[in-house]
Amino acid sequence: MKRLMTLIISLSMSMSTFAQYAAASYVVLHEGSENDYLQLESVWQAYHKEAIAMGRKAGWSIWKIAKNGDDSYEPGTYPDYLILEQYSSKEQMDEEFVRYGEDYEGMKAIMKKNLKGKYSNKQIENILAKAPKKEVRTYIHERVTSTPMTNGDVKVGDVMVATAMEQLRDDYEQFETEFYRDLFAQNIIKGNHRFWGFSRIIDRNEAAYSAPTHTAWNMFIDGKELELPDDFVSSKIYELTGNARKSYIPQELTMVYSGK
Repeated sequence: MKRLMTLIISLSMSMSTFAQYAAASYVVLHEGSENDYLQLESVWQAYHKEAIAMGRKAGWSIWKIAKNGDDSYEPGTYPDYLILEQYSSKEQMDEEFVRYGEDYEGMKAIMKKNLKGKYSNKQIENILAKAPKKEVRTYIHERVTSTPMTNGDVKVGDVMVATAMEQLRDDYEQFETEFYRDLFAQNIIKGNHRFWGFSRIIDRNEAAYSAPTHTAWNMFIDGKELELPDDFVSSKIYELTGNARKSYIPQELTMVYSGK
């Protein structure tokens, strides 16, 4: 175990890790509005890139959600995209949310400055005036624990899998922090996995569903399989995990825009 933790610390010093807080907004689009939505986000990207450089947030990205099944905790329309905004602290997140409500004109000014030569101010205003989103379900996440990120920073085209969890026992988080994190960390050290993160939902908007309480975030490596220990203790933990939490259908996410 000491060798394992030494390796994890070494990796952590050179690889990017999951931010402390994140706003995960699941977007349902109006039918036929996907192009308008992507154009809208391409304009907002000009703001988010500068916001990251200014220290207003730690990251921003847009992920396309694969239509690979219905989630039982989402009985309504299945989402089309995920907006993931990452923050290094709750204070940083709260300050940015205030700006969204009070300084929209300032944000637009940044977009117009950074998109000069690509779009006219009138074109930007027209793009921002469109309303392709039918519904947005936002969950505020606090990082509980994570492994290091290997194989460099996340980039456009990378795939991540998000699995919503519903806590059924008070000690559920201990299963993830004291067993599953080490399981994934060992696989990362062996080159079988790229990233694993575990977050707690601490707030949500009115449109969001109440069932999920946590999310597991995974980035797999093509051609590699996870090595799962089959000793007596591990087998018993696998059995107990089903009583500690309910796991919903994983969502496959592909990055289409990044703030980096």
